[in-house]
Amino acid sequence: MDAVLKDAPRRRRREETRERLLEAATAVFARSGFDRATVDEIVREAGFSKGAFYVHFESKEDLFWAMLEERIDRQQVAFRQTVDHSRPLSENVRSILSAVFGLVQNDPFWTSLVMEFGAHAARNEKVRERLALMYERWRELIRVMLTTGREAGLIRSDIDVEFTATMLIATVEGSIVQSRIAPESVRLSDMVEPLTRLLTRLLTPDG
Repeated sequence: MDAVLKDAPRRRRREETRERLLEAATAVFARSGFDRATVDEIVREAGFSKGAFYVHFESKEDLFWAMLEERIDRQQVAFRQTVDHSRPLSENVRSILSAVFGLVQNDPFWTSLVMEFGAHAARNEKVRERLALMYERWRELIRVMLTTGREAGLIRSDIDVEFTATMLIATVEGSIVQSRIAPESVRLSDMVEPLTRLLTRLLTPDG
């Protein structure tokens, strides 16, 4: 018990160091972009040595994966809590779109960074394969939601769940990318209702 109590402050310090490195990396990536950012710049921003960095991460890419994993975990928990199959489909669709677009609007840098990292992945096969696994996590979550909704009678029985999951991700991501490229003409807040109507018509048994 004494050893556990003595280790607690050490674990807290390690967690705090890791969090500060992640926060510093976010600032550095925002300023320099992923490709141009360096570990030296990140540790300087965080106020640590490179030794502290390598205790927690193997590389700049490893740090980015940690950032991505943590965000996906938080987002997927939030989405699961948002969906309630006792409600009409339109309400669930609206809640999910509002949650997704709200996260983007509250953290606009993150979308830009993911787009930049996607371009980096296109040039690196190992990164591309790992990023594909991240997308598979989203497809699996959506497949489960669609299947559960179909069993509850909210979703059409004749849809191809795999294709529909991919189509929904593409629709949402395409909207987000357009809002970054042409923010004056594509506003995410204005897209929630029309997308809700469109997707509800496509997915409901009577659609």
